[in-house]
Amino acid sequence: MISIIIPTYNEKENIKKLILDINRILKKDFEIIVVDDNSQDGTGRIVDKLKKYNAKCIHRKGKLGLASAVIEGFKAAKGEIIGVMDADFSHDINVIPKLIKPIINNEAELTIGSRYIQGGKIENWPLKRKIISRGATLLSLLLTTVKDPMSGFFFLNKEVIKGIELNAKGYKILLEIIVKGKYNKVNEIPYTFVDRKAGKSKLNKKEYIDYLRNLGNLLRYKYLN
Repeated sequence: MISIIIPTYNEKENIKKLILDINRILKKDFEIIVVDDNSQDGTGRIVDKLKKYNAKCIHRKGKLGLASAVIEGFKAAKGEIIGVMDADFSHDINVIPKLIKPIINNEAELTIGSRYIQGGKIENWPLKRKIISRGATLLSLLLTTVKDPMSGFFFLNKEVIKGIELNAKGYKILLEIIVKGKYNKVNEIPYTFVDRKAGKSKLNKKEYIDYLRNLGNLLRYKYLN
């Protein structure tokens, strides 16, 4: 089985269409786990009505953050292969089979939708956000040679995170998985990141501060272990 985790906060404009599109792409033997941070726009209630489309919602009591939502989704996932993606259509659902295939074929234990390898790109981002993203990626070179460790679009064999304590805050859970996870091979698959068309971006100053804190914690972890 394949489990796809989708963290949400106020995504009513997108979530139903995304769930239906995933059903069209995968067709069988999958589950969609939406982890909703008490959306005031009714996102969670929409998901509750879509159970026949292999979707279920974990309702959280507050806005607790994307990384913790992903970790909660990991705990609930039944699949041997687990994926993470955003609800806002910035991640191309047509790339999902390309991310799953190397894991099924035992060619990699972790696959990443990458904006920063040949064939990948970003559309509709302002220059400031591009600079911040590139800066965060450059800092991550202290920890990994993965080209897009900031990606929010990735799949893994559940054994990668088995027994691993994950405690990242903010948006960058993948970087912690790359540093702490149990795997031999990572595959990066190019895709085009398209900035959201509906709803509002959740990125803010606090998320950038959390990233720098996570980076420091992971540097200590890597070089002490």
